[in-house]
Amino acid sequence: MLSVASVASAGGAANYFAKDDYYAGDGPAELSEWGGKGAEALGLAGPVAKDDFEKVLDGKLPDDTVVNGNANRRSGIDLTFSMPKSASLLAQLGGDKRILDAQVAAVKATMAYLEKHYAQARDRSRNANGEGVVTGKLLYALFQHDTSRALDPQNHTHAVIAAMTQDKDGNWKALWNGEIWKNNTVLGSIYNAALRTNLEKLGYETQLTGKHGQFEIKGVARDVIEAFSQRRLTILATAEKLGKSANDTEALREITKRTRDPKLNPDDKQALRREWERRAAGLGFDAKALVEQARERGSVERESPLGSPQRVQETLSALRESVKLYTRPADILTTNGLQRITLTPTQLRTEMATASAIRIIGERETSWTRGELVKTALDLGVKGVTADGVEARIGVLVAGGRVLEGKSDRLDGRPERFTTPEHVAIERATLANVAAGKGAGQAIIEAAEAPGRLRQVAGTHELNAEQIAAGTLALASKDRTIVIQGVAGAGKTTIISAIASVAHQEGREVIGLAFANKMVSDLRCDTVIRGPDGEVVRQGITARTVSSFVNEHLRPALEGSGPKFEASREALRGKVLVLDEASLVANKPMNDLLTIANRLGVEKLVMIGDRAQLQPIEAGKSFSLIQSDMRSTCIRRRATRATWQSVRCTHQPGTCRTSVWRS
Repeated sequence: MLSVASVASAGGAANYFAKDDYYAGDGPAELSEWGGKGAEALGLAGPVAKDDFEKVLDGKLPDDTVVNGNANRRSGIDLTFSMPKSASLLAQLGGDKRILDAQVAAVKATMAYLEKHYAQARDRSRNANGEGVVTGKLLYALFQHDTSRALDPQNHTHAVIAAMTQDKDGNWKALWNGEIWKNNTVLGSIYNAALRTNLEKLGYETQLTGKHGQFEIKGVARDVIEAFSQRRLTILATAEKLGKSANDTEALREITKRTRDPKLNPDDKQALRREWERRAAGLGFDAKALVEQARERGSVERESPLGSPQRVQETLSALRESVKLYTRPADILTTNGLQRITLTPTQLRTEMATASAIRIIGERETSWTRGELVKTALDLGVKGVTADGVEARIGVLVAGGRVLEGKSDRLDGRPERFTTPEHVAIERATLANVAAGKGAGQAIIEAAEAPGRLRQVAGTHELNAEQIAAGTLALASKDRTIVIQGVAGAGKTTIISAIASVAHQEGREVIGLAFANKMVSDLRCDTVIRGPDGEVVRQGITARTVSSFVNEHLRPALEGSGPKFEASREALRGKVLVLDEASLVANKPMNDLLTIANRLGVEKLVMIGDRAQLQPIEAGKSFSLIQSDMRSTCIRRRATRATWQSVRCTHQPGTCRTSVWRS
């Protein structure tokens, strides 16, 4: 588990850390260590001396140069990497010191990733607030600790990052730590995967216990883990009764001291260990036996090329039994055929995990960050898959054009987002379909008569100027695709009823479309068709889900001829499609709707929604994409001193951001 906290002051932090042999105190030298390329640049290596530690937290270099003398500056960030309780028990009660080495290696691997991607300085050359520029250099200190505040076995490592970094020109600047905080769950997943891999190499078997890759070692029963965690739970319960936060460090320390068993001396490690052994014996827990089993088991897998189709199949079968994969047959994101025999087992599993991660994210997003992809791949819990392996695989996919880097406007040129050619193709097809519908529809009535006709069918509702503008656009435009942007409460249902009523009078039928059944029901129940004098002709428009509509008409539309094509074209002749809550429709079904409308000659496809209110469960923000490419009418509510009033805005092409990708 990884937790992140700010280090508020240098002096207070150094004094606090010195207590309990915590951080840079007077304990064994191997308990602390300098790390990071920034430390290398300053000649800081080996054990951490308290004075040096306090100085860097105070923003001072060894030559006393002050970096960022701002009075409100933060001293640094404390990243605490806590081993699973089962691992701590086996390290301390089982005596397997290899686990401690595995912990240090996992922490260092995570810190290397953090340093490479999230160590940033602020550059103000383009704007006053500044923007992040990756420096790739951190100055931090590692400290090992073997108990929790509650004096239970709990090995953890503190990585305390000083609030300074060195840029490419050798200048020391304040560390901009926003990306570290933002990606703390990514870092947690990287640590969990690294430690899990290291422990499995030692012969331990593991099982996932959390969504961020948290795990425990098999063989350590749940009741044992809970028994050695009860003290912590008691302290938290006491804090809650006293109205103290679980994040209040000083309060927890005080509660710990006041409620501690007076017979236990926190400085007497041997006495603590005897107490732990007594508790373990009472639970029937034999840590040494589990350690011995792990040593005998060892790492039996050969990390050499698989060499034969049979070994490839065995590896894949074992993988599919342990995790759910999301790859496709002959997936372009993986090596296929006989070429797989050249891969090692870990390389094959890494390919499958990375491809699955892309498919998982791709179900809900059309683009993603590097960290999101790495985290998703690692959280699958595939054996031997680490951040370094996934990073290497991303590089191969980018080089082969199977994953695309977004064009970057960052000062350091680093791509911020990635996508696949498949997602880009769908976006391009969507925009092409919108373009194909320009001038291809029919005006149902003339623009000049639309306001009066709309008011006639509004019933007791008084349409405002923006609703009139939206209705006029839908009824009088000669474009097939019409986009209406309307915020919540702007009267979208009212204008749908008005549009449907005028269309009905002109011999057209409006078919309402929506993402979910509940929305379809609302369209049927909340809308009304009125005659020219405002009389109710029918309660509710015809409505159905987008998926059912697409399932019925897409294949005939794509066929382009034949009985099914003619049947669908006849069924949609003279129809006006109104898509409600369009922001919920993902890229592919939106493109399918546009394809149907164009190929089957639908008169109008009116999209109504709020791009800021709801987003699709599946991949893509197609409603925003379409708005960025065409003129749309916008209806929204604005608070005034006395009331809400609607205001109108018109979006011109190009005013919204579009996805741009390197080809």
